[in-house]
Amino acid sequence: MSLGSTIGELRKARNLTMKDLALMSGVTSSLISQIEHDKANPSINTLLSIAAALDTDVSEFFLNHTGRERESGVVIRANERIPVGISSKKWTQYFLTRENLKALCVSVNKLKPGATTERVPELNPHTQRGYEFGFVLSGKLRVDLDGRTYILNPGDAITFEAERKHVVANSSTGETEVLWVVIPGTEGRENS
Repeated sequence: MSLGSTIGELRKARNLTMKDLALMSGVTSSLISQIEHDKANPSINTLLSIAAALDTDVSEFFLNHTGRERESGVVIRANERIPVGISSKKWTQYFLTRENLKALCVSVNKLKPGATTERVPELNPHTQRGYEFGFVLSGKLRVDLDGRTYILNPGDAITFEAERKHVVANSSTGETEVLWVVIPGTEGRENS
């Protein structure tokens, strides 16, 4: 079962329409439809919003995604990584955490030249609460944070409050690989 069909099944089990889920999660109806039909790869923040609206944990979206039983929940093998994230051919994101994604999301992001969060309508990073941490594994990463530009090289790291206005982009001519950690805030999630 795919990620999209799992989300669709969970939505239907709760007797919700796509419009209901969109309203509850703050995501557009068209994006919900694209996700459920496997035509879009939602960002971590979008998955967290959908999971909160469905009153479940993001890990539930991936239980049947690989088509086999998960190991123990503490290990994700390299061949079990599921691509999620920004719906762009230039950006691929893989979760490295599977459990308790409401508390901690760790991912590896592979950005092709020209990849940027600036042109991704479903990703609105500065409206989230919590903290973000990025560590450049290879390539060169540009982070525009509250009007100031930072260029990060391999081994460089950045940490900031997620609600600060920011844009992340590959500023090299080759692929950039980044380890990204999101620690979501809890404000507003209890009543979702």
